[in-house]
Amino acid sequence: MFRLYKQKTIFTEMTNSNKVSGKIINYNDSYSGEITFDENILNINKIEEINSKNYIIPGFVDLHCHGGGGFDTMDGVQAIQKMSSYHLFKGTTSLLATTWTSSFEHTYTALKDFNSLIDMNSNLIGVHLEGPFINPEKLGAQPALAIEPSIDFIEKINEIADIKTITLAPEIKGMEMFIPFLIDKNINVQFGHTLADSKTCKKYMNSNDVSFTHLYNAMSDNNHRNPGALSAALNNGKFAEVICDLNHVSEEAILIAKKCIPDLYAITDSIAASGMKDGSYKFANVEIEKKNNKVYLNGTNTLAGSVLNMHDTFLNLLKMKISIKDAVRMTSYSAAKFLKKEDIGVIDDGKKANFLILDHDFNIKSIYLNGKLING
Repeated sequence: MFRLYKQKTIFTEMTNSNKVSGKIINYNDSYSGEITFDENILNINKIEEINSKNYIIPGFVDLHCHGGGGFDTMDGVQAIQKMSSYHLFKGTTSLLATTWTSSFEHTYTALKDFNSLIDMNSNLIGVHLEGPFINPEKLGAQPALAIEPSIDFIEKINEIADIKTITLAPEIKGMEMFIPFLIDKNINVQFGHTLADSKTCKKYMNSNDVSFTHLYNAMSDNNHRNPGALSAALNNGKFAEVICDLNHVSEEAILIAKKCIPDLYAITDSIAASGMKDGSYKFANVEIEKKNNKVYLNGTNTLAGSVLNMHDTFLNLLKMKISIKDAVRMTSYSAAKFLKKEDIGVIDDGKKANFLILDHDFNIKSIYLNGKLING
């Protein structure tokens, strides 16, 4: 047996090869079949008729997740381990632990020893830095600790934690040198918490696969005379993340973005209050209130992240009449594509054995991470 920690994250030992069967759903195909696997998928045998009502889909990929189950990334590796476990049991088999804008010292302390958590028993695949290189006039729920770009900040953090993605504002001073530096370091760039105009965004989008952080939220809008970051995303974007709790973004706006952006992917932007009862909590060192699946900064109408998980997201997409294949694309494949992670986000020979077995009503029956059954 493998035991990670207290929060009931228990892995069952694999035999030399395991087998599961059902209707396999990828972003581009669906068929009945039997999967043979160890930590990777060894073979898929397509079957014309199968006595199973199960669906098998790729494990969810969440590239923007601050916390869950009462734990926050910025509280250090033990909290990161526990929040990632919470989301693993909701079907997220690949997760970027996401910071919020804070001092270098706080960020370094929170992420110290992070890389020790990345192993076969973990759904953690790296870090998403949301800030601190954002526009101080477009903070949203972020603390007022935004700074100008710092190569030294990135290099020191990258020594202790594998930075996969960073959210930044392209209009702030120093980005002309900073963004190429990040691209050279294989750090994926997302525009967010920004007041950039469309022209500034497109300057970088012309030569790089840029994404957009929580599309529609905390960014300059689609003004018909002064187009902003949202205009650039909808008109020229290949990738963007969007929160699908139907609080941050309406159903209609999500469907518009889906028409415009080929690889729109869903994220949770989940905070520690996810999975917790209604009440008062803290996020980014400020008081927040959770009520009826919404979280606001106390005394304001400002949303402070979400209390969503990726299974909720998947179900919301289906409720919006998005096809199951497109829901799979938005909850696994497109995010993996943005990260250039070809071994996740799809069920195929040689890929990681990260998949979910759902019943006919799309409830999670089983979760497999690197071939190990973690529930059931």
